[in-house]
Amino acid sequence: MAARIAGGLLLLALLAVSTSARADDDARTKQLRLLCAQLSGDLTEPGGIAAFRRCLTQDPTGAMKQNAFPGAAPAGPKLTAPAGFGENTRKNIASAVVDFQVVGGRFVYVLETDRRLWRSTLGTTTGNVVDSGVAGFHAMDGALIYVLGTDGKLWRDSGDAKNRSLVDAEVASFQPWDGTLLYVRGKDGRLWREAGDAQTRQVVDTAVQAFQAIDAQTVLVLGRDGKLWRETGDMRTRSLVAGAVSRFHAIADTVYVLTATGNQLWRQTRSDPPERVAGEVQEFQPVDVNLVYVRDTGGRLWREFGAESHRELVDQSLATEPDPAGFQAIDAAQVYVLDKNHALWLETMPPGR
Repeated sequence: MAARIAGGLLLLALLAVSTSARADDDARTKQLRLLCAQLSGDLTEPGGIAAFRRCLTQDPTGAMKQNAFPGAAPAGPKLTAPAGFGENTRKNIASAVVDFQVVGGRFVYVLETDRRLWRSTLGTTTGNVVDSGVAGFHAMDGALIYVLGTDGKLWRDSGDAKNRSLVDAEVASFQPWDGTLLYVRGKDGRLWREAGDAQTRQVVDTAVQAFQAIDAQTVLVLGRDGKLWRETGDMRTRSLVAGAVSRFHAIADTVYVLTATGNQLWRQTRSDPPERVAGEVQEFQPVDVNLVYVRDTGGRLWREFGAESHRELVDQSLATEPDPAGFQAIDAAQVYVLDKNHALWLETMPPGR
């Protein structure tokens, strides 16, 4: 107990020094220094004190990285995936790709740089053009595809563009729930629940930045103010999940959130306290409540079990742009990776722990 009290007094003293010594920091840097300090560990131990001093004297983002991996020297050996796994197992699927989706373990949809959408059966070398002028898409199976055109019109294609029906216009993003029910976010920020098309729809919320449907009535909504809500029916029945959020993903009863400041990934299950998963995160995809694939801000893809202290490198050639995600994990062992040269690969990892 005495050691913890001493550590707390030391923390307060060092924070006071930091406030005066770092008066020239901008607001964002100050927030990062504070976060770095909070994650420094036990200040009654030499390692914790050293980690804390790095937060005060170095770039806070770099300090957090060094604190998370204290045994790694700044100019250490090159990172590699486990022998015989990850980027060492690459199998080429397609080239000139800007986005993709693998469906049902059988079909792959590929959006090429010329904005044509192709469908192919995995294991074959041929494919068919589904549609053109495509900005985004979501395939339900090997035939039903929702296609967002570059003109903002959303279509429901049955097989290809020869058999399609208009769903909505002025669309920014969307998520189908089944063959008829879908959620649509307009360019004005309004989120709608539509039964078939825009002729039968209900407003869910306004000023929406992003969303994820949980079922036909429940949806997670990220407002333009960075607040994440769980809504049932519409915004009149909602509960706050988290604040200062930039990205999120729910799986079962667990919600992963990426902070708007500092690129910190957190996990919360039901009403349990939030758990920090990783830092310097650009994009992520949870496979279950504990296993998550993470693309960091340097374009490296990791597989993490619980937290970044239990991580394995998968690939280090992904593009650093935030959209699209650049990867799709099928399960703990299979992941499709889109590299910075627009080539799509299938890679394998060891079985999950």
